[in-house]
Amino acid sequence: MIWVYDNAIVKDLEQSFNRGNTGTPVVKVISPENIIGIAAQIKNDDVTFPIVALNRDPNTPIDDTRYNFTRAQFGVPAGIDTETNILYSERAIPIDLKYEMTILTTNTADMDEMIKELIFKYTGQYFLTAELPYESKRKIRFAVEIPAGSNIEKSSASSEYSSSGTLYQSIIQLHCKGCVLISYTGRHLNRYELDTTIGIKNPQS
Repeated sequence: MIWVYDNAIVKDLEQSFNRGNTGTPVVKVISPENIIGIAAQIKNDDVTFPIVALNRDPNTPIDDTRYNFTRAQFGVPAGIDTETNILYSERAIPIDLKYEMTILTTNTADMDEMIKELIFKYTGQYFLTAELPYESKRKIRFAVEIPAGSNIEKSSASSEYSSSGTLYQSIIQLHCKGCVLISYTGRHLNRYELDTTIGIKNPQS
């Protein structure tokens, strides 16, 4: 389910860079699942710039500082389906989620402006909402930030593409807070009807 966090970040970036633009996007945003094909597109000169590519760290460790044994092993009631009368329990395991955001431009002016906007956006904690496509249909609030003390990696204009032209590349580290893996188990609730007859004793008998 980690992809729901990918989608939330990508969607927010698209809206931030291309606000009010209904035509060709000003900045193309690439999700982690599509990042593999970006090199071939650049080589064939089939893509426009600037580009922001989000690459998720393949290592996603469990966050021991937020681990709750009861919630992870047994879960907590998360909702009930009134049509099927099934009660869903939600189990959650906290994870440490990190990304690399790669910015590609064809000139230094675009690069400087985009880096400035991204630094202001993610300095401190920038909160997003991820929608869960599971039984509870609920949303998770999480934060994205540039880790304190991290450096912005810049290439020295040496990445050539196609037969001519130069790409400028920068990489920004992102760290997510509040992310969890979610699993649901359902339990059918039985309905019982209690029919009681209340007898009233006649005081004269």
